[in-house]
Parts: sequence; structure tokens; C-alpha cells
Amino acid sequence: MRILFYAAFILFTLLCIIIAISNGTSVIFSLNPFPVNIPMPAFGLVFIGIFIGLFGGWIVSILSGVRHARRHRLADKKIKELEKQLNAEKSNIDLSKSGIHGKSS
Repeated sequence: MRILFYAAFILFTLLCIIIAISNGTSVIFSLNPFPVNIPMPAFGLVFIGIFIGLFGGWIVSILSGVRHARRHRLADKKIKELEKQLNAEKSNIDLSKSGIHGKSS
């Protein structure tokens, strides 16, 4: 698994370097209708887009994990309640059996 991680990391790094080298021309970044004009290299916009996407995916992943943990916690609580009920029923059955056997002896 670690080898796969390092291979993906190296591949991603090489891809970023290739993008940066081939897109070095300057472009103007503007946010219409705001009066913001920022000159920057084209690869900067590409990297900003990539990192915004990664950040969005990370947030979605965290929210999904929180939802999953909540469901897991509720399921554990329900399991404990059902086990408690089952143990109570078993003890009632054991008491009734021992009462029946005790009277017949």
C-alpha cells in the first residue's frame, strides 16, 4: 500500500511539474463583477482549481465520515439495548425453568 501511495505521489508531482513548465505564460485573473485583476502564470490558475477541488472533496469526505460515525454510534446503542433486553429475557426464562424444575423435584 505504501508503494502505491509513493507511486501516485511521484506521478502527481511529475504531472504538476509538466503542467507548470508548459503553462508558464502570464494571464490575468479577474472576478467579475468585482474590480479584481491579478496577473499570474496560467499554471497558477490550474493549481488553484486542483486544490479547490481537493479541498471540496476533503470536506465532503469529512461530512460523510461524520454521518457514518453517527449511524454507527446509533446502531451500537440499539445493539446494546437489544442485548440488554435479550439477557433480561434469558434470565426470566432461566428463572421460570428453575422454578418449574424446583416444584417438580
